[in-house]
Amino acid sequence: MDQKRLLLIGATGVFGRRLASHLGAFNDIKLIVSSRSAKRATELAERLKLEHPALVVSGTALDHRQNLQQQLDLIKPWAVVDASGPFQGAGYEVPKAALETGAHVVDLADALDYLKHYSQSLDRLAKSKGLAAVTGASSTPALSSAVVEALVKGWRRVDTIDICILPAGRSEVGQAVVAAILSYAGKSVPVWKDGQLSAVTGWLRSKPVDLPGLGIRRAAPVETFDAELLGPRFNVTDRIVFSAGLESPVEQFGIQVLARLRHGGWLKNLRPLAPLLIMARKMTRIAMSECGGMLVEASGIGHDGAPRLTRWTLLAKSNHGPFVPVMPVAAVVRKLIADDVASGANTADNILNLTEITNEMASYDIATKITD
Repeated sequence: MDQKRLLLIGATGVFGRRLASHLGAFNDIKLIVSSRSAKRATELAERLKLEHPALVVSGTALDHRQNLQQQLDLIKPWAVVDASGPFQGAGYEVPKAALETGAHVVDLADALDYLKHYSQSLDRLAKSKGLAAVTGASSTPALSSAVVEALVKGWRRVDTIDICILPAGRSEVGQAVVAAILSYAGKSVPVWKDGQLSAVTGWLRSKPVDLPGLGIRRAAPVETFDAELLGPRFNVTDRIVFSAGLESPVEQFGIQVLARLRHGGWLKNLRPLAPLLIMARKMTRIAMSECGGMLVEASGIGHDGAPRLTRWTLLAKSNHGPFVPVMPVAAVVRKLIADDVASGANTADNILNLTEITNEMASYDIATKITD
């Protein structure tokens, strides 16, 4: 079988590097890792060659914000994976350019507006080219939705869904992630309340969350697509809340203070603060752990008419938590290789199931469990 040329945009970022390492074990691809810096891309390619001696890999300079169509026409990839971000406020220039050049395209987007309009914006183009465009192949909505689907399968009624991500305090965090958090901290974020779409203020109110293996950490509501996606899909009668928490109490308190200042009108744009927060984190992360996790809990009425309360937990040790968001992308790429994804534009939650995602985690210090 001929190897397929896969271009990874944002390959030298926090998630991009981990995805590149994971994809390096795929036998069916020739991997092209890109960065705005040719030096960084080439250095990553050399490291990947040492890590995966059988891998055909090269590095290239690519700025997806400039002359992207021309660059893709020269590279002629079979597929483009976008791991750049942040996707908050982004347009669809990358997937459009990929499709126009004849490539499948997948991304790790979790930004609400980007996900909400993706399919209607790109479906006609993707189908006309006979290609797949897939978004949201990350912890949310791909993994979170797959977990909920597995937990409530066959239930007569779903009342509540609570989802929480608790990353390790020592894990590396890139500027794109911090910028994404700051883009909605102190602003309205969607939740599902009393059986309909509602809103709360992002990062403003935190509550304790007890995840086995991590202990008690505080988490606050964050912006995701899950409430709008899962509420109607499962006819949830009461609530859906997606929250996240930082292990460092200083970091958690700091984000909440910024959220309160924006909510009160004292600060309008927090994103310029991202570089400062990343610098500060070099100190706060020192005393933190390498353990993070994710929790999904659902309640309702089971197939037998009895009340049900069930939970799925993920515990990532050895600083392997940052691999979790890229596992759905890897699962989509595996299905694309097998020609098992229909043409058109779609969100990854409609393509993947939980087993396909967790199978990608087998080589990492990541454990998942379902308990009733």
